[in-house]
Amino acid sequence: MKQRIPSQQRAVFFRCLSTLFESGVSLLASFDLLSRQTECRPLAEAAGMVARGLQRGATLSHCLSQFPECFSELQVTLVRVGERSGALGQVFARLAQQEEQLVVLQQRLRGALLMPLFITGFCIGLLFLVAPLMLGSVLQQMGLEYSQLPWMTRMLVSLASLLRNPFCWILVVVGLLTAVGVWRRHGRSRVLAAWLDRIPGLGPTFRLYGSLRFVRILENTLNVGVPLLACLEMAGSGSGHPLLKQAMPQIIGAVKGGHELHEALAASRFFTGAAVQNIQAGQESGSLVKSLQSLARFQEIELNYACDTFTQLLEPLVMAVVGALVGFCVIATVLPLSQLVDSL
Repeated sequence: MKQRIPSQQRAVFFRCLSTLFESGVSLLASFDLLSRQTECRPLAEAAGMVARGLQRGATLSHCLSQFPECFSELQVTLVRVGERSGALGQVFARLAQQEEQLVVLQQRLRGALLMPLFITGFCIGLLFLVAPLMLGSVLQQMGLEYSQLPWMTRMLVSLASLLRNPFCWILVVVGLLTAVGVWRRHGRSRVLAAWLDRIPGLGPTFRLYGSLRFVRILENTLNVGVPLLACLEMAGSGSGHPLLKQAMPQIIGAVKGGHELHEALAASRFFTGAAVQNIQAGQESGSLVKSLQSLARFQEIELNYACDTFTQLLEPLVMAVVGALVGFCVIATVLPLSQLVDSL
């Protein structure tokens, strides 16, 4: 099984490569140095193999293409264009910037999604572990049997017993590992993407994330001289959104058929009207690359706002769940006391 290269490690690799190349260090010496100093083992091994390939006289793009698990097709294509145009330094800088921007986007989305889930999970664990312990001492002092307890108290006691069972935690771990495996294999399927797209707040955020990655890749590839159709294919593949990947053959076919780029993107119904209008303005003014740059900056601001809004919308839901759990535990704890008082 191929080891996945973290985007952060790849960003550091390309930033170091760009700095070395711009400082006048040869490609052979740069990759040899990176093979010894890169912390990510797959990248270090790939850099060493690339250095040996360069020493034998192979081109850099050919050497990079031998390691698809480390260097994507987009990166290899950009390097190949940079070799032909003599702009390798610009290509390395753009690859580093692209990976750094991807790391920022991923951390932003993870922060927006993981924090509410972490808070909810922590509160659930705290309530179901601490409250039953307190309840157990109360029931012991009262001398009540399990059959004499109210149904809410019996439910809380049963949950406490279940959580204290090691077999339960084994099942939880196995379930989590299975869910992670299913997500990695089918997490980017179109069915799941279509289901997530219907969730208010979450769906538009993921769409904006895919649109932003598409625009940035399209701008980077166009800027170094890659043909438009090849740019569209690489941008669609690198967008990370299954629905956009599904729409790319239709978009590319429309452009081949003579339609303008903005018309093809609008027909896909994936991009917002503002994005389509921005691209149309860039085409009409002859400055599509600059329009894509400004559109990427605007979408980045919009994505940050969407993440903040989504987090703020989740806060009331998290508070409602925590409040319901607190109320359930409090009522389950108080009911035996009230039952005992009534019996006096």
